[in-house]
Amino acid sequence: MEKYDHKKIEAKWQKFWAKQPKLFQADDKSRADKQYILDMFPYPSSNGLHAGHVESYTATDIISRYLRMKGKNVLHPQGWDAFGLPAENYAVKTKTHPKITTEKAIENFTKQMKMMGFSYDWSREVNSSDPDYYKWTQWFFLLLYRNGLAYKNKAKVNWCGKCHTVLANEQAEGGVCDRCKNPVSQKDLEQWFFKITDFIEPSFAKATEAEKRITSGLLDGLDKVDWPESTKAAQKNWIGKSAGAEFELRITNCELRIRVYTTRLDTVFGMTYAVIAPEHKLIQDLKNQITNWPEVEEYINQAKKKTELQRMADTKEKTGVKLEGVELINPFNNETIPVFAADYVLAHYGTGAVMAVPAHDERDFEFAKKYNLPIKNVIVPYWLDQKNPAKADKETEKREVVCAIVKNPKDNKYLCLKWSITGWQSFPTGGIDGGGLVGAALREIKEETGYKNLKFVKQIPGSTYAEFYRPHKGSNVIAHFYYLIFDLENEEKEIVDQNEKDRHEAVWIPENEIESFINVENQQFAWKKYFHGDFAYCDDGILVESGEYNGLTSEEAREKITAWLEEKKIGFKKVNYKIRDWLVSRQRYWGAPIPIIYCAKCGEVAVKEKDLPVKLPTDVDFMPTGESPLMKSKSFHKVKCPKCGGAARREADTMDTFVCSSLYYFRYSDPNNKKAFADKAMIKKYLPVDLYVGGAEHTVLHLLYSRFFTKVLHNLGYIDFDEPFKKLRHQGIILAEDGRKMSKSLGNVVNPDDVVKQYGADALRLFEMFMGPLEDMKPWNTKGIIGQVRFLEKIWKMQYKVSSIKYQGGEKKLELIVNKTIKKVTEDIENLRFNTAISALMILANVLEKEEKIYPIHYTLYLILLSPFAPHLAEELWSGLGYKQSIFKEKWPEYDPVMVKDETINLVIQINGKVRDMIEVSADISENEAKKIALASEKIIKWLEGKEVVKIIFIKGKLINIVI
Repeated sequence: MEKYDHKKIEAKWQKFWAKQPKLFQADDKSRADKQYILDMFPYPSSNGLHAGHVESYTATDIISRYLRMKGKNVLHPQGWDAFGLPAENYAVKTKTHPKITTEKAIENFTKQMKMMGFSYDWSREVNSSDPDYYKWTQWFFLLLYRNGLAYKNKAKVNWCGKCHTVLANEQAEGGVCDRCKNPVSQKDLEQWFFKITDFIEPSFAKATEAEKRITSGLLDGLDKVDWPESTKAAQKNWIGKSAGAEFELRITNCELRIRVYTTRLDTVFGMTYAVIAPEHKLIQDLKNQITNWPEVEEYINQAKKKTELQRMADTKEKTGVKLEGVELINPFNNETIPVFAADYVLAHYGTGAVMAVPAHDERDFEFAKKYNLPIKNVIVPYWLDQKNPAKADKETEKREVVCAIVKNPKDNKYLCLKWSITGWQSFPTGGIDGGGLVGAALREIKEETGYKNLKFVKQIPGSTYAEFYRPHKGSNVIAHFYYLIFDLENEEKEIVDQNEKDRHEAVWIPENEIESFINVENQQFAWKKYFHGDFAYCDDGILVESGEYNGLTSEEAREKITAWLEEKKIGFKKVNYKIRDWLVSRQRYWGAPIPIIYCAKCGEVAVKEKDLPVKLPTDVDFMPTGESPLMKSKSFHKVKCPKCGGAARREADTMDTFVCSSLYYFRYSDPNNKKAFADKAMIKKYLPVDLYVGGAEHTVLHLLYSRFFTKVLHNLGYIDFDEPFKKLRHQGIILAEDGRKMSKSLGNVVNPDDVVKQYGADALRLFEMFMGPLEDMKPWNTKGIIGQVRFLEKIWKMQYKVSSIKYQGGEKKLELIVNKTIKKVTEDIENLRFNTAISALMILANVLEKEEKIYPIHYTLYLILLSPFAPHLAEELWSGLGYKQSIFKEKWPEYDPVMVKDETINLVIQINGKVRDMIEVSADISENEAKKIALASEKIIKWLEGKEVVKIIFIKGKLINIVI
């Protein structure tokens, strides 16, 4: 028996694939359904591929190979995000031209990708530092410029002293450079910007009337795409839309007014002070009235030294200075309030001034506590308004509920529940059915968690109402909650009924994690109030201490108060956004030159399209000095004005590398086109991207910018879609074996070259896919890859059991598992559940291995199922069966629907949401039959004695719930 030799096999088939370039190429003439599968544009670093690259690239390779075998015309290209700071910083460090270091990095990356067996369409390879590519980066700049979407302006910008360049806000989150982690400062500079803010909300095309269309905005467009909710939320938060109102606060003893903007007009009666940005013009206008001017002036000077991002940071301690001698009048109650200058307010956001309501804003609350300012509550939670239960209709269930807060004094952890059906995370909670509050609480704790030795500490004074919807029952509940506190005396437990275990899991949560863990509103509120003392209640609720608006909901009050403002002509509705235009100028060498010329006579002039590309000069010292290196190039600046022909000079700044990567996915559809960035027919054929896989770190960088570029092209009539990536998934980080992030400085980086040399590319591919769900963070474990090697060796040995006898059928058990494996692997690949697909392949391998002989039909089916995951071994074993063409020319197998259908299920029977029985029934049981069986169950009958059945809820294939 020949031994499995991964080195020999993998080298053989990589050469074979290289000689058949069309095997993995998209066909521009094909009429088959297209599938565009894309990896995020990789930056070719000197370090080469790392474990994270292998993870995401293997995932897209698996699904690309699978889709080709399903008959799809698959576009799966690769290229290089070769411009930018990382490449230039490495060139500076090694004193080697970035063009040379980048070319070497690309060569190494390409070698490693082919070593891993990735089935890219290399005929479409692009390189953003190639003039043939960045010609179209410059073309897009001019497109924006001609349409008023690119402009130069003097503004405060983020400056990285280590990288010697400005950064967009998105590249300086938290006040540090996203590349070198150096703190950024602020400068006033003339810079180029793209008007991304024009596309926050839907906009009309600037095309002809016949072509006019509406382009979705950066906000509502997120509703059209299949993206992780966390990514959508991050983009929405970055855009920072807020709908509110703007109104005037009169300054006492003068005619000046301060205009404030708020999203919480329902809280205006709780305003106890106001805050104005240190750089606000009004402060200078009030200079003579401010009695502590030297103190205020010193504070203003200190604020100038901080970046906008440092000032906005939530973790920063709030500072400010009172404007002594200045007071405002709250127009709603005519009370006078003090004014502070504080750097957490920005002059260009909203009006540069805010009303402060510390009882209902965490930032204001923190500030008020620090400066001992009044805190006035004017909003209470809905469920604290005890008039609300009167709104209950006949469909609403009324309950008395006890909530037990159990502490283990040994480690300061609290007993909590994770509910499997509803998704609630709560303290032990249950109904009060007699026996008093303490007895009811002890009974619930024991029933739900098993703990029985507890000491009653106290009942929290008062009680609360809560209104909620119970999704597993389909009913509304108005519950009267009582809160009791217990200490765990010892950890003795009773056995918890399996039905209870199925409903929820008992967990112990540290005290400092309770607020983030508990997701039941009234329980979280009770925890904050009684365990943390006062806090800012920031949610909507019912108005109190608010004059004529008392008793209104927040929503009702905002509408009525806004109407009052507009009637009195002191305010109006307004929408604000946090996002700013995209700053694209860079004072560095290694980037696409900005195609603008400056003429003393004609001013700012765009380069003509026929003169593109404006090539990056070679006579440049690229070592950073703080000004653009292109300033020193004589050849670059020897240029005539395109308008008057007189002497002129070029723009010396280059473009942000993210400009290059915001267009690249279009170029892959038609990469060799000399006349356009891509032919419209090719764009229509392949785009938008069907599946995009890459890191979540680009959520408010590349992903946001690419959406902007796509919307511009749609808005101007170039394309017929306005979202570039239909489906997006992020791979999780692979940690080092020590549980820390992989880092060269820590010496814990896993080099794929070393792993492939020792274990093989197929083993590495399988291992990274088998470690866990694609999106999860996973620690590297070398022992795991040894398990994958053994799995491959098992498959290798199976070839020696393949019989020449044709299968005649009749082995139902074998047919069943083969069909179920086809179904499982097919569905798991389509849903990117690669770990469970591999598990199914392992199970089937074990079954086949135990057979005396393996029929050819089952063996070939198995190899096809395996091929996307371990392509080298699959090709080798396929060839060993005598097939001349690649296994990837084969059709993906279909399963028999009859064979995979489950004949029976375990029907869960609940009483008021609690599992009370489980009965095996036919999988296609009807609702009427299920009701008969449930009501006839002995376990159920005893629960129904003397009770009225209100309704019965049937969920086919899962459960039946009897509401009494």
